[in-house]
Amino acid sequence: MPGTDLEFWGRVLATGEEGMIYVDADHRIIAANTPAAAIMGLAGQDLKGRRLTEVFPETRLAEVFTGGRPLMNTLFATGGKNYRVDYFPDGQGGVALLFKAREPDAAQLQTINGLYASLLDDFPLYLVVVNRQGIIVSINQIYAGLLGQRAETLIGREVRSVLPFSRLPEVLATGKPVVGHEVQYAGKKLLLSEMPVKDAGGNLLGAAGKALALEDLAASGLTDISRRLQVLENKIIFYRQELRSLQGEQDAWQGILGNSPAIVRLKHLAARVAGGEANVLITGESGTGKELLAQALHRSSPRGNEPLIKINCAAIPENLLEAELFGYEEGAFTGAARGGKPGKFELADGGTIFLDEIGDLPLSMQPKLLRALQERSFERVGGRKTIKVDVRIIAATNQDLLALEAAGKFRRDLYYRLAVVTLHIPSLRERPEDIEVMTAAIIRRLNSRYGLAVKGLAPEVQELFYCYTWPGNVRELENVLEHAFNFLEPGEEIIRREHLPATLSQVPGREPGLELKEAVAAAEREAIQRALAAAGGNKQEAARILGIHPSGLYQKLKRYSIEIE
Repeated sequence: MPGTDLEFWGRVLATGEEGMIYVDADHRIIAANTPAAAIMGLAGQDLKGRRLTEVFPETRLAEVFTGGRPLMNTLFATGGKNYRVDYFPDGQGGVALLFKAREPDAAQLQTINGLYASLLDDFPLYLVVVNRQGIIVSINQIYAGLLGQRAETLIGREVRSVLPFSRLPEVLATGKPVVGHEVQYAGKKLLLSEMPVKDAGGNLLGAAGKALALEDLAASGLTDISRRLQVLENKIIFYRQELRSLQGEQDAWQGILGNSPAIVRLKHLAARVAGGEANVLITGESGTGKELLAQALHRSSPRGNEPLIKINCAAIPENLLEAELFGYEEGAFTGAARGGKPGKFELADGGTIFLDEIGDLPLSMQPKLLRALQERSFERVGGRKTIKVDVRIIAATNQDLLALEAAGKFRRDLYYRLAVVTLHIPSLRERPEDIEVMTAAIIRRLNSRYGLAVKGLAPEVQELFYCYTWPGNVRELENVLEHAFNFLEPGEEIIRREHLPATLSQVPGREPGLELKEAVAAAEREAIQRALAAAGGNKQEAARILGIHPSGLYQKLKRYSIEIE
């Protein structure tokens, strides 16, 4: 790549049809072309001199500066469009960013193909996927075999010429599904269900058709087929949710914002862990983004095209939790659905289960979960058949599981099964340097949602944000900014103190002559001492009062040399 010759970059940026931005070693924009400003939602504005994170909070520039190597094919979505972002360091302290629009149709239909293929490999269901022009982009082997062909020979052909009985052309023309259409072909009675495939904006991408042959179902055994159909139908629900988000698909790690050393290191470690099969325990205070990290781990893993099934262990009554996890058979208990129901483990087969609030898992359920993890098998409630599954577990908690174990509330053997790898997300007050990046990203998102053009924070609000301890972490920051958006007057573009919630707007600012780090340290030291006094010196109770993880409290006790009498 060229050096920092601004005349050269001026010519390149002026003539490029793609979005281009060039930044210096301080992350400040030296030059940016008109398409780049439009992509950032800042059409007509001069980006020169602004920090990149102000206009592009999701940037991965920090990784490029750290590694010193180009970073290619990262994804970025804004305004309902997808972009590929490539980073090119020039070896002289600068980095060029190139934004190229991604054509969604082919990529999304390919993803649809992969999702359905993984669902249906072991099921007697005939499947075909076509694009907007009615050209076959995918057909499974069982459907091709019915036609006396091989699947690869049918790709690229017009669906009318391959499946004359199909009503997919009608689906493409009307945008409406055709369900329950019966046809006779090759001596088999087929039941067709054909439906449109649309992106998040309602634009037609193509269509998918499936067919069931009653003879195949009978030959496979109705009892087993019934169970497999339940799993299949529930999996499709999860896959449809994934497909609805394809238009806004982003780099898996892009949503984890921050350039602080702690966050850069966390993303580096998590990216390495994602490629393996080890179970992962995510720790951190409430509101730090544990679920977001779990999603990134799953999407970056080899299981990324399989479902991520989430369950909150604190939100489900104890008497229903076993049935939620492992499913139940018909008649297992009063009110059980006819035919039974698969549990989360069956739905997640081949994918990942995210067990949130694992510290609240009832003690009575822990041996059953441990057995499922050890043996990769279980029985439904009221059932006798052993069901084998292949799942990866990601668990999350804001509690100290070893402390719970010491109190007899959590099994140590289960802890070691879950915590093969532990990733800790630091609280927001431990990385105040990330507040600017996060605030810019949240404002961008809220601007899109509310149809406003907020530019940022007033200086006194910036100072307040840095001084505040954020007990609710990123979730609280999001709530505070959304509150402010609801109190902006028409035409206002800057968030001021009066727009903030009363509890935050009354927080005192920095005392004259007192450095920011000293102010934060003094406030933390005082809060810790008060909590310890209220807890009678009990560290666990003091951590609960402060709303932080006990390990975080231990670190702060050491940092501030606080001794307990």
